[in-house]
Amino acid sequence: MASEIPVRLRMLRVLLAMDAAVLLAMGALFMALPTKVGLAFGFRDLPGSAGYLIGLWGCALISLGVGYAFAVEDPVRNIAWVRAGIVRGALECMFGFMVLRQHMVTWDQAAFGTIIAGAIAAGYAILYPVEAA
Repeated sequence: MASEIPVRLRMLRVLLAMDAAVLLAMGALFMALPTKVGLAFGFRDLPGSAGYLIGLWGCALISLGVGYAFAVEDPVRNIAWVRAGIVRGALECMFGFMVLRQHMVTWDQAAFGTIIAGAIAAGYAILYPVEAA
């Protein structure tokens, strides 16, 4: 049937929706409770200004989440958001390994985010719509 959405495109829409939901939730949490977020990541002695930066990070996460949420409807037409997901995930993963290598954070602090970011980038790359290429 021509009206059926291909499985790969459905999976991409699910990934975009899940990514959007997580980013929106994290962004709201980062803005509402920046000090507790810092503690949850295992950062004990953050200066007060770090809360401001964590809150700004939350704003960026919400912005991305809104973009991904809009892209769910038609990922091919909104391919820039899929590309942004690939770039974002790849950069987050590379940065995670870079700061680990420099001993700026511990594996316990960075492992989850680094692995998830790499998986997100890989998921978007694998599911990238062929029609848009």
